[in-house]
Amino acid sequence: MEWENEMEVMVLTDLAGICKKLSEISELPEGLRAKARQFVEEFNLLLPVRGKGTAFEHAEGEKLLTQIARFLPRVLEVGARPTR
Repeated sequence: MEWENEMEVMVLTDLAGICKKLSEISELPEGLRAKARQFVEEFNLLLPVRGKGTAFEHAEGEKLLTQIARFLPRVLEVGARPTR
């Protein structure tokens, strides 16, 4: 069970890092940047209890992971074009 928790923490950490980068892209619509910033803020609130959180905090982390995973495909809707 511990390896599953560590795996989830690793994935959530990486997803929060992606959201941080997305929030800094000025070309991305403000709504998407704001949502990415919100996810980063939620992640930062959970970060201090990493590895020692309550069942509620663990559930919040899992919920956040799911929310970010569902959010990321919306970035594709922006319609990036090739540079050439």
